[in-house]
Amino acid sequence: MKNQEHKKGLEQFIQNHHQDFDMHEVPAGLWDKIDKSLGKEIEPDEVVFKFKKSSISRFKSWAIAASVLLVMGYLSVFYLNNKSDSTEQIVAEVAPQYGDKMVQYTSLIESKREEIKQIEAHDPVMYKEFATEIEKLNQDYQNLQTELSQTPNQEDLVKAMIQNLQVQLDILDRQLKIIEKVKEYKKNPMKSV
Repeated sequence: MKNQEHKKGLEQFIQNHHQDFDMHEVPAGLWDKIDKSLGKEIEPDEVVFKFKKSSISRFKSWAIAASVLLVMGYLSVFYLNNKSDSTEQIVAEVAPQYGDKMVQYTSLIESKREEIKQIEAHDPVMYKEFATEIEKLNQDYQNLQTELSQTPNQEDLVKAMIQNLQVQLDILDRQLKIIEKVKEYKKNPMKSV
């Protein structure tokens, strides 16, 4: 019963769209090509090989596309996690007045650490002692930075981070003064006595 209704609906559709079907003409020589290909024998292995080859290339394409999507997804999740937890962003939201100070202090600390690093070749013992002292404070700073995104009282933690940076700067200034005094003494040992 349903098949007959379906058949009548299909026939009605064809009759209604008869002009649309007649609009397209068969290319010249198509029937000759079909006739020639019917006489030609195709090896079954040839058909299987072509099928396998196209399936493999299609599989490779899908695998590459899936890999690219997977990598992009991972990178976007990684980026969003790091962006939301970044120290600079939290400081800008919680205590914007300290943002510039933090950038300034960290920049000064880096340049002073580079200055101190220059004595490593001449006085490795002193350098190691100085570096160890600063590294302890830097580790404390890193711990504070890690806690920043998790603590409810972020403004106090930002203040503690600023204090840590100030202490690092003070110690580095003292270390540089000691290095200068040692250099002066080495140049003129009698003047210092």
